[in-house]
Amino acid sequence: MDGRLNAHVLFSEEVPEQVLNDFKAELKIGFINRPLSNYSLIQLARQVGVDKLNKHNFEKAGVDNDEQTALLAGSTIAEITCESYKKALKDVPENMALGFMPFDTNDGLSDVKWQEHYTYVLELFEASPIFETRNPDLCAAFNGEVTEGNKDWIENFQFALGNTPRLAVSGSDAHQFAGVAGDNNRRGYGNFPSGKVTWIKAEPSFSGLQQAIKEPAKRSFIGSKPPKLSVYEANRSQFIDSIDIVRNPVARDEKVEWLDGTSIKLNMDLVAVIGNKGSGKSALADITALLGNSKQSHHFSFLKKDRFRGRNGEPAKYFDATLTWADEQATTLNLAENSASDSVELVKYIPQGHFEELCNAHVSGKSDAFEQELRSVIFSHADDGTRLGALDFDQLVEAQENTVREKLSHTRASLMSLNREISEKESQQEPEVKSSILKKIKHKQHLLEELEKVKPSEVDKPTDELSPEQNEIAEKLDQLSEKIKSLTEKKLSNSDSLTKVSSKLKATKNLKERIELLKRDFDSFAQSAESDAQLLGIKLNDVAKLTLSSDKLDKIENELTQEMIDIQSVSQTIDDEIETLKKNQQDLTNQLNAPLQKYQKYNEELSAWQSKVAEEKGSKEDPSSLEGLKARLEQLNNLPQ
Repeated sequence: MDGRLNAHVLFSEEVPEQVLNDFKAELKIGFINRPLSNYSLIQLARQVGVDKLNKHNFEKAGVDNDEQTALLAGSTIAEITCESYKKALKDVPENMALGFMPFDTNDGLSDVKWQEHYTYVLELFEASPIFETRNPDLCAAFNGEVTEGNKDWIENFQFALGNTPRLAVSGSDAHQFAGVAGDNNRRGYGNFPSGKVTWIKAEPSFSGLQQAIKEPAKRSFIGSKPPKLSVYEANRSQFIDSIDIVRNPVARDEKVEWLDGTSIKLNMDLVAVIGNKGSGKSALADITALLGNSKQSHHFSFLKKDRFRGRNGEPAKYFDATLTWADEQATTLNLAENSASDSVELVKYIPQGHFEELCNAHVSGKSDAFEQELRSVIFSHADDGTRLGALDFDQLVEAQENTVREKLSHTRASLMSLNREISEKESQQEPEVKSSILKKIKHKQHLLEELEKVKPSEVDKPTDELSPEQNEIAEKLDQLSEKIKSLTEKKLSNSDSLTKVSSKLKATKNLKERIELLKRDFDSFAQSAESDAQLLGIKLNDVAKLTLSSDKLDKIENELTQEMIDIQSVSQTIDDEIETLKKNQQDLTNQLNAPLQKYQKYNEELSAWQSKVAEEKGSKEDPSSLEGLKARLEQLNNLPQ
């Protein structure tokens, strides 16, 4: 490389001043090979040639006659030897220092001709757990993640890193604290015109940074906003913010402290709670489930009568707990009470005791609860084409198995079907069923209200005169957005069509099976009635004939099968086209100036928001959507009294 190699060192906030002094003393200034000090910098400036000073806008006379000028000149032109840098970094005790080097940014390591300085590059790789880059494929390569852009060279790249992932970051390259609005060349700290913001998921401390270095792929992100944060901001009503417990007025005269004053703030990315036995894990899980209206209260291991709730509800009755969601909605309950049976279940809880009970009862054949739980999970993951308009698993089973039961015993199946219908309608008329659906509808409406709050703020299209190139890009982006919108609408329409075709195909198969059943019934009738006809001296065909033909149904079935294949093929093509268009959209967006990028980003966020709203509203065929819940409510209202 032609210039100097840039390097940084990050120290722990707890590092003693003596360690800093020792580190500085170990650094050697190149050319004069002296320890780094003001005296050495002055001597360096006075020993280098005039051409070197002139290159950095210093005069030889000024350097020789004034120590401050010489110190400034020496600080400007000094180069620390690589060997002393690595040794000084290595000698800092207790891992209180971290090397940090640019890679493909200004004065970065990628400028070094590694074929000629192979060992030199590898040693700097080894000494630096943090590198700066703004290239997404390089960032992923440092993290140890394979992408389409780095798959051909990441293996060799990771080998150079000793197969140890590194933390990749992107700085704003700011050179002043406060930036000047609209001036990219005079941006300040916190301004990222390229959108390459570095996000670290860790405690804001040196130890937190060390943890991020150990898990860079899981704890770092370079971009305008991490995907998980976008999900969180668009779905605040589905994330728990905090849990607080206080002693209630009933316990005013009781000497009960226990959980009083407990306040736990939950991270939006929380996936596990780890702790020793007796550290409160079960208490936290049970209280969270209680406040989230879990239906598993009888399986609580902490909030039960022989533990915290005692025989008379003590000491649980002396405490009130509040769960606050990220949208600031809150639920407060006494720890000795369970939530209402018809309340909307906001927290899914699978206690260890419940899981063991399900498995043991299933193995012993004492209960089908495990099967029912599996059915519920399977139905929740089934697509619209599989559900065939069913609103729960039992309805789906009914649609699939009805003709099979008829084949086994037509009369018995009819009676059983009638009995189930009566029983189901009676159970659906229970007040709790309707109350639960109404609460779910209210909850869905709340989700839509929350979505309305996070609707992207409108950004006006820039009115400044654009260059021909920018104008052309903007027009292309508008065209791409319209195409993506049109394809998305077509995809939704295809989904509805697929559901309808699936239902028709099932109806065709049902008819064919019923015709076959009718033929068998008639053959059985003819066999049993033939002797009576002979006794009367008549032919059975004179009094009973059955004419059946499945040709029409076969034709319809073939047409519907082909139509389903065509719809699925079109849907896949649409998905591929949308993915290609979005990639082209991103490539063009990167070529826009800042105002147009901001406008384009608004359009993309608005489109995503609109899709989310449409998903929550749903359709009558989606039982978990607002329209599906309303359809279920309409079913209940139309039941005979």
